[in-house]
Amino acid sequence: MQEKPTIDLSQMPKAELHLHLEGMPRWETLRQAHRRHYGTELPAVPYWYAADFRFANFGEFASLFREYVHPWLQAPSGYAEVIRDCFDSLIEQNIRYAEINFTPLLVEKFGFSLPNILDLLAAEIDRAKDRNCTIRMFAGLLRDRGSEEAIAWVKKLRSSPIISGFDFQGNEVGWPVDRFLTAIDLAKEAGKRVKAHAGEMTGPENIKIAVERARIDRIGHGTSAIQDPEVVELLRDRHVTVEMCPTSNERLKYVKSYREHPIFDLDAAGIAVTVNSDDPTFFGLNLTDELSRLMAQRQAKISDLKRWTRNAFCHAILDEKTRRRYLSELEAWQPTADVLDG
Repeated sequence: MQEKPTIDLSQMPKAELHLHLEGMPRWETLRQAHRRHYGTELPAVPYWYAADFRFANFGEFASLFREYVHPWLQAPSGYAEVIRDCFDSLIEQNIRYAEINFTPLLVEKFGFSLPNILDLLAAEIDRAKDRNCTIRMFAGLLRDRGSEEAIAWVKKLRSSPIISGFDFQGNEVGWPVDRFLTAIDLAKEAGKRVKAHAGEMTGPENIKIAVERARIDRIGHGTSAIQDPEVVELLRDRHVTVEMCPTSNERLKYVKSYREHPIFDLDAAGIAVTVNSDDPTFFGLNLTDELSRLMAQRQAKISDLKRWTRNAFCHAILDEKTRRRYLSELEAWQPTADVLDG
């Protein structure tokens, strides 16, 4: 049998810009938490990890959060356990920089003190920093809750040093981000970054609105940009970073197939694309896995992975000394080949 070389990416210094705290916990840790808190035995491998599984719609996907993660968060020590597991996963993957969305609405909905949760995050951010992992937190604002609620959350959180920015997420349909200009302006006036999921559930028009009308320079997903050459040019000319999540887009059927994901086309057009795992709990792949999958199934080269990671470091919220250190680590890293029978 011919030997087939594979590349070990575990030690590669990485950066991830698109993660949701509530969709990050490792499945085995989640299983242990359900057993400990509720006496519930969950399957060793969930059915949605099957390679050919696709969610019927976004609602089916969202229901998994309510069934599996929300009960854990509502346990007395739930948030502390979730945050610790998520951050440990980043550290173990040699992720040097990560931006994580969390939904403050859930904290209050579940009856917890938001200042206490922010203190938990601050302590874990400090612990991660000691392990050479810089973490920035973004407050996820749900579009379909309306502009007034978004304004209220920005006012409540804009003075917090733990909150680096705000991300407009959730249902895009009927909710273009220019409906939130007042909240966006308030966030920017406070020195916070603003991002938006756009062009995932809808066509490229929502990306254009986000960039031109809302002056957004960080787009989550953005897969439909490839449908409009003018939007591709806009992203390139405005130096917009696109946080791409290939397996997420495949499993939710926002692209026809993994092989047709537009990451290579947008990259070739000169757009600063990055690779991200989005919700590893429910898509079954962390960032290391996603990069490996791009090599195995899309024939990505190490030079591609480095370029996409470099894009993430270059657009990260970092002081220049730290940015240079992380970039130097990335350039110095050389992969090792493990030889497997296959």
